[in-house]
Amino acid sequence: MRNIITFIVLSSLVGCQSACYALQIKPVKDNQTVFAKISSKELSQIFITNDRISSVRGIDGEYQLTKDEQKGAVFIKPTPLFQHQMMTVFIMTEQEHSYTLLLNPLDIPSETIELKPLSPTKKIAEHWEKTSPYTDLVMAILTDMVNQKTPEGYAVISLGAGHVQKLASGMTMQLITLYKGSQIQGEVWKLKNDSKTTQTLEPNYFYQDATRAVAIEDEKLRAGDETLLYRVVDYV
Repeated sequence: MRNIITFIVLSSLVGCQSACYALQIKPVKDNQTVFAKISSKELSQIFITNDRISSVRGIDGEYQLTKDEQKGAVFIKPTPLFQHQMMTVFIMTEQEHSYTLLLNPLDIPSETIELKPLSPTKKIAEHWEKTSPYTDLVMAILTDMVNQKTPEGYAVISLGAGHVQKLASGMTMQLITLYKGSQIQGEVWKLKNDSKTTQTLEPNYFYQDATRAVAIEDEKLRAGDETLLYRVVDYV
């Protein structure tokens, strides 16, 4: 069983659900244009992680559109005259995000396009941050990060292989995921013990300015082992 230790600084707070042949995952920011391929002859699905499509706009006659009101997804297919032409559609969501899709019809089977928002829903995140008791809020963000869930209104950004920081103790740390809210940000770090001895990890060692809470997956780390660190910070 994982042993999570937590250090909190108390201070004032200033899916693709149907069968599909291929899945394209597109991280997207508000008002950003994203390129995607669709089938020229079959319906392709578009849906948004943790959100619902409210409207789709494009040039009349270029495509056939079917809405799935229950799931908040849409299915799109070019009309015969536009099976080999690029088309642009504008998408609005229930959480007031807007995206532009540049779609390239190809002679391929049905595609599924998942849009993963990189921008938080600030109205929802801000309301949650301001109305929740401080300690409850911080613990909820930590719990969601540990369980790989999305806090209310937050955007989850996977950073992949980024810069590795070397610590004096022989440890290294690498930021791998961000959870962006309105005034608060969650961070997931990968810690590795590159020393030759077992390390005892203290949460307050990873405290910096604007840090509100730290949680560590494993308190003791043997030589060569890795663990995860979760940190909640204020935007600076």
